[in-house]
Parts: sequence; C-alpha cells; structure tokens
Amino acid sequence: MNTRSTFVDRAHADKRLTALLKQAPIEFARAVYGINDYESGRTDTMAAREVARAQRQGMPLTEERAEQRARAYLPTVGQEHCPRCWVVYGQKTPLRFREADEERPEVAGCHACGAEYATSAD
Repeated sequence: MNTRSTFVDRAHADKRLTALLKQAPIEFARAVYGINDYESGRTDTMAAREVARAQRQGMPLTEERAEQRARAYLPTVGQEHCPRCWVVYGQKTPLRFREADEERPEVAGCHACGAEYATSAD
C-alpha cells in the first residue's frame, strides 16, 4: 500500500467531512425559515414545502428538534449522509459523490431530497 496515496485519500476524506459538517447549521437555518414561512401561511417557499412534506410523513418539524439534529450531525468516512435529510427528517440518507472536473467541484447529492453540496474547492 502506498502511504502517500493513503495520506492523500485521508486528506480528501477529511475535507469532504469538513465541508459536510458546515452544511448542518445552514440546513438548520433553512428549517427555521421553513417553519416560520409555513406557520405564516407562506407555503409556496421551498423551505415551507419541506416542512409540509415532513409533517405529511409523520415527522413534525420543530425548531428545537432541528437544532438538536443539526448539532448531532456527524458523518463518517464511507458513511456520509445528507445534512438536510438528517436535520429535517432524522434520516441518514446516503450521499452520492460526483467527482470534480475542470468545470465544477466535487458534489455530494442526495437522491431523497435532491440537495447537492460542493465538497471540494477544486
């Protein structure tokens, strides 16, 4: 096994996790906006639609619960899961990664909610 390759892979994995960890507070803020929009009758926003969808699925979303989940979001290497699905629904939906190319950075996408997260600066 090439130790240089292992180091580079580990560094890449750490950057991925760091990028995903930064998304949990953003998803919490998005959930709060959705809750406020929904409660105010502005049900046509994307965030409010997520709140309504969670309620239809039997997962009523509260600000307190979303905050707890955002703080508890801890993806691990090889088991990275969607920050939005975790914060809103409490589900660990696996992410799919699309490698970076010359035009765009690496992206992690969620098949359940459609969220996409850039996970590299490349």
